Amino acid sequence: MNLDTLRTRTRGIVVFAPTPFVEEGNRTLVDVEGLERNMEFLVQAGIPVVVVCGGVGELWDLSAEEHRQVVETATRQAAGRMVVFAGIYGDAAASITRSRQAEKAGADGVLLFPDDEAVPTAEALVDYYTQVGRSITIGMMPFRAAELVDIAVLRRLAALPNVVALKEEREHMDEFQEIVLALGDQLSIIGAGDAFAPSYLVLGGSGLACSFSNFLPDLYTQMWEAGQQGDFARVMEIHNTLVPLNQLRRRFGLRLIKAALELRGLAGGPCRSEPPRLSPGEREELAEALGYFAAVAV
Repeated sequence: MNLDTLRTRTRGIVVFAPTPFVEEGNRTLVDVEGLERNMEFLVQAGIPVVVVCGGVGELWDLSAEEHRQVVETATRQAAGRMVVFAGIYGDAAASITRSRQAEKAGADGVLLFPDDEAVPTAEALVDYYTQVGRSITIGMMPFRAAELVDIAVLRRLAALPNVVALKEEREHMDEFQEIVLALGDQLSIIGAGDAFAPSYLVLGGSGLACSFSNFLPDLYTQMWEAGQQGDFARVMEIHNTLVPLNQLRRRFGLRLIKAALELRGLAGGPCRSEPPRLSPGEREELAEALGYFAAVAV
């Protein structure tokens, strides 16, 4: 996919997908069949973009072989029907190696998490993205969560040929507005976080990265479409229904997303990076919250 096409297609709901695992004795293995089902569920729901092996995908707990396995499985199942980005972590040398592997595995782009110790300054950060960009032909999506990455740095990143989108997770709406106004015609500006979705839409974000879209993709598509039509009363109507889930997410973390996937007949499995699963009581709370969406047409 050429970079202009990728930039155009990296819009709308962006799903950051967990990595499903199955238990085998005292080990956890990537659930390849489950990942295929999850990807097909998102394709059939009309989701345009998925990111695998990101933070929610437990990137830091995947081996190099598991990372390759997840990226290959996701891209094979997407089969061009959905844009696939792969999360990449490390210093410049490690990120170049892993980004090349992701490109070979079929990814359309990489979401980069540079090692903070390796890029302590803005200049080092720009150099990191420059080096990685020169090593691959697929797209790059910088991740902005640190104050280090200001508008001046973003302008320099946006000038790199491979940079097609920005994941914005600072949750400062004044900064988000400045970024959209300054760079929205060059990059897809993806607002991350369920709690701030309406604000990202009002301020003209190019996309929403919301964890609940893993198991409620139709709901988020409705929210996105309402925002594009300027129907912000409808956006808030949908958003307000999600308050109980946001409250549970603050308590349960990634375990909530994996359990919710399972309650929808999809693949979740245990977490490696947190307590593995919800307790029976916690799972019952989640099932009750999800029951609202099964019973009510929102």
